[in-house]
Amino acid sequence: MRPIGKRPLVAIYAFVAWAAMGSSAIAADIASLNEVQNVHAIAVSENDPGKLLLATHQGLFLAGPDGPVTRLSKDADDFEGFSVHPTNPDIFLSSGHLAKGGNLGIIRSDDGGRSWERLAEDSNGSRDFHAMAISRIDPNVVFGINRALQVSRDGGRSWKTGGMLPGETFDFAASAQDMDTLYAATRQGLYVSRDGGKTWSLGYLVRQPATMVHAAADGSLYAFIYGVGLVSAKEPNLEWKTVSKDFNDRFLVDLKVDPSFPGRLYGVADTGAVMASKDGGRTWTSFEGSQRATPKTIARGRKLFEETCQTCHGIRGVGERPEDMYAKDEFGFVAPPLDDSAHGWHHSDQGLVETILTGSPRNERMIGQKDNLSREEAKDIVTYIKSLWSFRSLACQGSRHMNCK
Repeated sequence: MRPIGKRPLVAIYAFVAWAAMGSSAIAADIASLNEVQNVHAIAVSENDPGKLLLATHQGLFLAGPDGPVTRLSKDADDFEGFSVHPTNPDIFLSSGHLAKGGNLGIIRSDDGGRSWERLAEDSNGSRDFHAMAISRIDPNVVFGINRALQVSRDGGRSWKTGGMLPGETFDFAASAQDMDTLYAATRQGLYVSRDGGKTWSLGYLVRQPATMVHAAADGSLYAFIYGVGLVSAKEPNLEWKTVSKDFNDRFLVDLKVDPSFPGRLYGVADTGAVMASKDGGRTWTSFEGSQRATPKTIARGRKLFEETCQTCHGIRGVGERPEDMYAKDEFGFVAPPLDDSAHGWHHSDQGLVETILTGSPRNERMIGQKDNLSREEAKDIVTYIKSLWSFRSLACQGSRHMNCK
């Protein structure tokens, strides 16, 4: 990742502006993961293994790696702060904005997000929390973040200011090992408090913006440091190691560990893309299609690509004319690259599959392969194509490319 400078700061400012947008400007009808644009927080669903809860500008959704999503919340409210009870997966706490305007206050669901009870306003009366955390040690203790740290000791019904934050805070986590240890991901860096938020000190010595922090149940701590990458440490000593630097100019805004398989991580990129890692965060792919992204499937997709697509699109998808990818012949543009060098990633998984099967109206040379390939085989080809892409292209795939400069 490049050193922090003008562009990264622009990206961080864009992230802050995106996080502050009202939900009224966002369409409420969501059918697939590709359509979910603004994801504030995620959680692994223990009731539906392999699926994720997505707290978004458009409401709360349940998403699986096959693509379709299910709306859980009745309304398209803006769920900003969102946290799942550590011992009861049916209990959620959240905060944010009403779709019709105004704040949600602090709300609770006891049925997996389908119905909600309003517990309280925060201690300032009407502000919402843009981050929340339920203590794993004592679930009656809940932390909320707005301009200050706020604490509830009765499950979210009443709140008191717990101290000032160390700076402009993007994300927050409560230690799974010690009741008084808290972490804040801020524009000024990652900070730690050992006294319940009364005082703060640097938790990671590089003073770069920290965009997320997550304390896992096993004492593992993860943070994203812009200009460094994804880092991890074990509580309480915080001897940090860099897990991955391969994020290009994108960054993570949330991360969760699968409790059934600690090596499986899920993250949200600043573009709103939901990502997945099977190796503890070292490598990432899109959550959509992640169940197919195995060496066996990629190898099968590569073989099908070589047999069906390579003649026009080139070895490893470099395009028909890599030296002049925008060249034209009598039919229109020559076969474009499908790797990172052009715009293959501007299309969703479904869009790529349909083009493979039915062809393209823009160029008669791109004929449909539905008589030669099954839909599953077309999906295998897309899985192979996506294995050629960087984190940036995966995070900017489909309609999200409009937010990537």
